Order: sequence, then structure tokens, then C-alpha cells
Amino acid sequence: MDNFTRNQLYRWTYEKIKANPLRFGGDESNALIQLAYLQELHRGETVEQLPPTVIKAIVSISRIKNKLLSKYPQYDLRVKHKPKKGLPKG
Repeated sequence: MDNFTRNQLYRWTYEKIKANPLRFGGDESNALIQLAYLQELHRGETVEQLPPTVIKAIVSISRIKNKLLSKYPQYDLRVKHKPKKGLPKG
């Protein structure tokens, strides 16, 4: 994915989280933010019509969301799936 597209996804994801942290910053937010992306940008298309680049973008949005929630803890309303601080990644 090129830097321009990645920056657009970061910006879109941040704006979604900021606009509705209860919906997009909670434990069930991965599916909700991915669904919002599809509804906004690919409404009316079937799964069979989506190119692999869209699927890659959806996966990236999930990862970006988790990074943004770590960077902006005021929007991180996860309880069940909140990463523990101080634990090594792996």
C-alpha cells in the first residue's frame, strides 16, 4: 500500500473514532469500523465484486484503529480487549 493511501486510511479512521468513540473505540469496534468503511466507500457492491485491495484496506483499518487507540487513550473505551501495558509484544 502506498503512503498516500495509508495516510488517507489513517485520517479516515481517526475521524471515525473521534466522531463516535463509543462505537469505534470499544471492544466490538473492529467489525463496526470495517463495516462503516464498506458502507461509505463500497455501498451496493457484493463481496465478489470487491478487489483484493479493498480487503487489504479493511485489514489495515483494523490495525490502524488499534494503533490510534493506543496513541489517543481518551478514545480507547475497550475493556475486554485492551492491550496490557508493559507486556512484551509477540
